[in-house]
Amino acid sequence: MRPGFDARLWDSYAPFFDVEEGTVFPVDEAELLFYGRMRRRLRGRALEIGAGCGRLARSLFLSPEHLTVALEPSRGMLSRWVSEDASMASRIRALGQEMPFPDNSFMLAAFPYNGMHCILDPAGRSALLREAARVLEPEGRVLLETCPLFAARPEDTDSVRYDFFDGRLRLRLEETVRKDLRRGSITFFMKYTIGSAGVSELALELALIPPGLLLAEIEEAGLSVEEIWGDYDFSPFDAEASPRMLTLASRKDAG
Repeated sequence: MRPGFDARLWDSYAPFFDVEEGTVFPVDEAELLFYGRMRRRLRGRALEIGAGCGRLARSLFLSPEHLTVALEPSRGMLSRWVSEDASMASRIRALGQEMPFPDNSFMLAAFPYNGMHCILDPAGRSALLREAARVLEPEGRVLLETCPLFAARPEDTDSVRYDFFDGRLRLRLEETVRKDLRRGSITFFMKYTIGSAGVSELALELALIPPGLLLAEIEEAGLSVEEIWGDYDFSPFDAEASPRMLTLASRKDAG
């Protein structure tokens, strides 16, 4: 693993990430439908980079003949997969910057969950994009999900993000947000209170990636941008208002 990957942070964050997605916060059906549609559009072998706890496994599953590979560097994240989701993908623990696959392996390489923001070093993002281009089949596509609106997120101190209780689980999140424009990053200082069991504190620093920078990094990695959407409904991207930036790119050498 590269020195820039903080295994302890992501392993510690895994149980909270898992319970937030689909329990504290409702399942985003539009997200699942979007990735399902893209998977059907790009049949063949698919790669999910930064697959987390397996939330997209069912959306990316077509059939045993159309293999999905889930790439995830965190042991903690991989340990949270339920058996049904695990049966729908081949799970491999590795970084996107160091993919253990031969050239021309996949029709689709998707990096959801704002995963690009987790790579603070531009050289690391470049390495990942070059690896994604390398493992694509000539007619394959890379799909990246980012959030330019992170830059507009106001700073905050000890704000209660949620105080969740479903009769069994009580989980409270207090969040402090700080931006460092010199570093080009935003940090979420998260204080989780788990019932009466105690408190866990985590600091998640994410890169601020303006649209122009992302597009430049994609081009420099040997990829050509084909389509950009602003949300899971395939609406046009608006840098000032779109909640996300979904970028589809192909290999330049395949044109």
